[in-house]
Amino acid sequence: MSNIDERILMAVEWLRGSQIPHIGGGAGWGWIPDVPPNPQNTAEVVCILHRAECEIPRAEKVAALVRATVVERPVGDEWYFRTPIDVAWRIRALRCLGVEESDPGLVGAVRSLLEQQDSETGGWRMSGFLGPVSITATAAAIPALIGDGSFDGERQQAISRGIAFLVASVFQEPRSLPIYAAAHIATVLARPEIAEIGDKKAERARSLAVKRLLHGLRRNECEIETEIFRRDDLVDTWRHLTLHLAIGAVVSADSRTIFDPAVRAAIVELLEMQEVDALAIYRGGFRISAEGPVTSYATTQALEALLQVRPAINERVNPAKVYDEICRADGAHHTDPQTVASVRGRRMLVNSTAGAALWLLGAAAGGTVFALAVGFDQALGKVGSRALVVWGTLLIALGVYSGLATRFPRLPKRRVAATVFAAFTALVLPVVTFLLS
Repeated sequence: MSNIDERILMAVEWLRGSQIPHIGGGAGWGWIPDVPPNPQNTAEVVCILHRAECEIPRAEKVAALVRATVVERPVGDEWYFRTPIDVAWRIRALRCLGVEESDPGLVGAVRSLLEQQDSETGGWRMSGFLGPVSITATAAAIPALIGDGSFDGERQQAISRGIAFLVASVFQEPRSLPIYAAAHIATVLARPEIAEIGDKKAERARSLAVKRLLHGLRRNECEIETEIFRRDDLVDTWRHLTLHLAIGAVVSADSRTIFDPAVRAAIVELLEMQEVDALAIYRGGFRISAEGPVTSYATTQALEALLQVRPAINERVNPAKVYDEICRADGAHHTDPQTVASVRGRRMLVNSTAGAALWLLGAAAGGTVFALAVGFDQALGKVGSRALVVWGTLLIALGVYSGLATRFPRLPKRRVAATVFAAFTALVLPVVTFLLS
């Protein structure tokens, strides 16, 4: 069993063990432990457990809670769940629970979703008929309407218009699109039912969404983002865990991205958010961030990402490649690529052979600059010749840093850089300047 398989199993077991009864008679999950179970969060967990091919504990009680459009909270007030985002997840969860398409509750939910589609844009709002059209709600509604692929013309038209809205959203702001929005769009457009259509515009939109996700991961744009909406009289907040969403989305849209350094680093960061201590209460659960709490919402999102990553790894990675990647990442030998610098999130990789070449080139370039400073000191003047001396010293220093940093991979790169900088500014540069004066 691979480590990914173990992590998935741990997350599944935590979700199964964290189910709690509802005061109304059902059973399910809340998004955090101190929030009572509710239809929407329960539906998410049902869908991910079904995808993980895991039996749903107390399925009848879970189904009863998923069907509810209003539940009672411990304080005694009513909590409504009939917005498009709630209805979409309810439809998907009921199918995962084995409910027939002819079931009145399922038929009514589909009809409600169709009626709440925005007539102008083709998308759905988080709050029914109030507020802006939402990429999040639309991305949830489309898979709910697709179902098993057997649908009538009305649903087909609604799906097509929803996809058109997502595609248009990408083309409107491909570079400034929020990470969570790009993740939702990429996930939907990567679905086999949509990809098989062969719509070139949708394929282009998916490609742009993947580029946006990769750009965001490289720049570490993985903060928790929110959408404010209303559930009847209650103002609610939908929290987007961008790191969890981005990993699953980018790998599902293009499995080749598992070799991208930013994606590899993001997967490592995600796995570090899982509680793995054998004695921990929340063992197997995922945190919403490095310092955040373990929640069912974060665990479902992380489990979704890992279920996308696992087949991509199994398909594209063999044991020899894993061994090679580990050696490269750890810098076990000086001939392995070393990260000598990072520019806007992109690493500069150099091994000891290239580092030695840069050392020689830096020395040659610096010596040439020194020769020019000496040979043309009268023409350049004092300021010009001193500027060339500084520039030549900098070239040699960069070469020395590259050579030392790659030849001794175990030394921290910052320490090597600080030592080289201190040596050249305190010793070499003053001596050279004095000799040439």
